[in-house]
Amino acid sequence: MFLIIVVKKSFGLFFFVLFSSIFSYSQKQHEASTTCIINKIIISGNTLTKEDVVKRELEFELGEEISLYELPELIERSRENLLNTSLFNFVTITYTCDSNNLAMIIDMQERWYVWPYPVLEHADRNFSSFLKNQEWSRINYGLYLLINNFRGRKEILKLKTIFGFNNELNLFYYKPYVDKNQKIGIGLDLRYIRNHEVPFNVFNDELEYLNLTNQYAREKLQIYNFYTYRPQLYTNHLFNLKYSNVSINDSVLILNDNYFFEQNSNIEFITLGYIFDYDKRNSKIYPLEGIRINLLIQKEGLGVFSSYGNFKFRTILDENIRLAQKFFLTTSITGQLYIKNKNSFYFSEAIGYDNYLRGMEYYVSNGNSFYISKANFKYEIIPQTNFNINIIPTAKFSKVHFALYTNIFFDTGYVDSNYSMNNAITNEFLYSGGIGLDLVTYYDKVLRIEYSLNKFGEQGIFVHLGAPLIEE
Repeated sequence: MFLIIVVKKSFGLFFFVLFSSIFSYSQKQHEASTTCIINKIIISGNTLTKEDVVKRELEFELGEEISLYELPELIERSRENLLNTSLFNFVTITYTCDSNNLAMIIDMQERWYVWPYPVLEHADRNFSSFLKNQEWSRINYGLYLLINNFRGRKEILKLKTIFGFNNELNLFYYKPYVDKNQKIGIGLDLRYIRNHEVPFNVFNDELEYLNLTNQYAREKLQIYNFYTYRPQLYTNHLFNLKYSNVSINDSVLILNDNYFFEQNSNIEFITLGYIFDYDKRNSKIYPLEGIRINLLIQKEGLGVFSSYGNFKFRTILDENIRLAQKFFLTTSITGQLYIKNKNSFYFSEAIGYDNYLRGMEYYVSNGNSFYISKANFKYEIIPQTNFNINIIPTAKFSKVHFALYTNIFFDTGYVDSNYSMNNAITNEFLYSGGIGLDLVTYYDKVLRIEYSLNKFGEQGIFVHLGAPLIEE
């Protein structure tokens, strides 16, 4: 009797599961086959931003026929795209459906776009280097005006005047869309820099500097024109043409006669470059899902002003995977290759400048080529949480969001270098690892505190501002 009851219950459970699966499958099939037409796109909260700029980032458009099954994913991707413009702090997208007609409702909270503020910054390669040296004479000060979303068209305008340890005058303007289809953009970057102190060599894995109190050690003028082409939401092409004129004090040549090449104290050249960028990450500031592929091909020196010539190739691959509800895996690899007809210190920056291994922030190496791979295993301690600071009168600052993550990381790298004078990290396999804590908050701010242990058994706590893998 007991066996008969068990068999009956088993058959009952089997048919219940089978019926539920069939019903769920039929429901999904019904949603997939049910389509609606978008007859309205209602945008609110865009006090300054033009509607065309908002619509350019959407995964759907007016008059498009969409299945209800695909709609949630399209809404989430569109929301992420709008946040990735760095124009908004918060974006919500909802919809109403009536007789197969969809009305998409997009509500946004714009950021503060005009930032006139004084500059007080350190001149070191990164914040950890400044904390180690604590040389307060290496401080720059000045004024910086940044206008994002200029005229409500996603344009960027920058004006910078820097004095103190380094001097800099900079004018930058970028207009992302000059055509009706919003695919072609243009930009200009004018920059003049004077340095009292410049690095002239790498010794014992550290930069050696020449400091001239009453003279400038290096002067640099750059005129940079670039053009962008964005045929699709996640694909961008950038073409650039840059004129450079760099002069150094004769004292630099005495210390390193190969600073440029052939004992020249002045070099003038034109750079032609192309960048391909495919970026489908859920966030450009702190990605948790999605991939990015970035490729650069650059020819420095076209034989117009000098015989100098140099091919530069760089690739960045970044993949972000959600392993479970709160667990994520992020991996990236950055590789760079110089193909030179003339060797020089100035054109051979490798590890320790814009790219470094965590736990080896103090190390520097120049070389013809290098690679760095980074891996992060992340756990979400606090998901994105919103709160209000009522004492702040404007919602652009009073409504705040933050998230907190802990992570375990492991980095590797290698530099192929001819500059191996007592340098331990050149032509050697490098690795480091550690644990970290990342605070992600509004206005694209990421605060990282990391405990690292490197190949040489050195350990320490490092503080960074910026994304944990690729320094933009």
